[in-house]
Parts: sequence; structure tokens; C-alpha cells
Amino acid sequence: MTTPVPEDFHTITPQIVVKGVADAIAWYTRALGAHELLPNTAPDGATIMHAELLLGDSRFFVVDEFPDSMVSPASLGGTSVTLHLYVRDVDSLFTRAVDAGATVVMPVADQFWGDRYGILRDPFGHRWSMASRIEDLSPKQLQDRAKAWASVQEAP
Repeated sequence: MTTPVPEDFHTITPQIVVKGVADAIAWYTRALGAHELLPNTAPDGATIMHAELLLGDSRFFVVDEFPDSMVSPASLGGTSVTLHLYVRDVDSLFTRAVDAGATVVMPVADQFWGDRYGILRDPFGHRWSMASRIEDLSPKQLQDRAKAWASVQEAP
């Protein structure tokens, strides 16, 4: 019997569009430690149309750009989407990704919400935020810290 949601998937699976899927697979493997699970080749048998990758316990699809139907951030001039990763050692992974060619958008630093957190842009135009939890906060603590942070941001 077929299950509506495949056993190895979570409810949401990001599908990111890139120019040059083979290069992107290599980069995500090298820089983020992803594992390629399934390449789907075009009828020519050589061109990878999309691939399924595993990063930690989550899968995501990397799809080659098809200008008539799916375009990449490189063609759009950016993206409004950020993919978020919780990892054991954010500093190490962030440095690894930057060394592999990612651009720092926001350096890793301790944040008021209890994460050590930073943002980067990969060579294909996708934004990735990365964090390691460093402190568990109650909802009240989080709200109090957010208010304190906001009041500092508003100060002249």
C-alpha cells in the first residue's frame, strides 16, 4: 500500500532552483555536508535535472533552472527565502561554507533569542541561516529580551 507522505520525508521539503545543478550538488556536499541520495537525469542520461539531498535529518531537492517555468535567484537577482539549519557547531559549519565560497550576510554571533546564529548566501544565490541553541528561554524571557533589543535598536 502506498503512503501519501513517504516515510523518509518531513511535511515540508524545500526545492531550490539553481543554475548548474551538478555544481550545486558538489557545493552543498562539500560546504554543508549534504549527501546526494538520488540524482534524476534527463532523457540524454547525462544531464541531472534534479537531485534529492539529505542534510542532517532533512531532505531537500536541488533543481536545475528551466527559464520558462523555474528560475533561480541568480536569474531573479536575489531571493526572499532563507533556509534555516540548526546544527551542533554553527561556527564550524559557517566557516566551512564561507571557505567553500559562500558570502557572509550576517556573521555568527550570540543572539538575544538564545541561539548562536549567522546568515550566508551560497554561490547559487540562496540564503542560509545557521544556528546552534546556546540557551533555552521561556516565552517571557524571550519577550523581555526582544523588548530590550528593540529599545536599543531604536535609540539614537
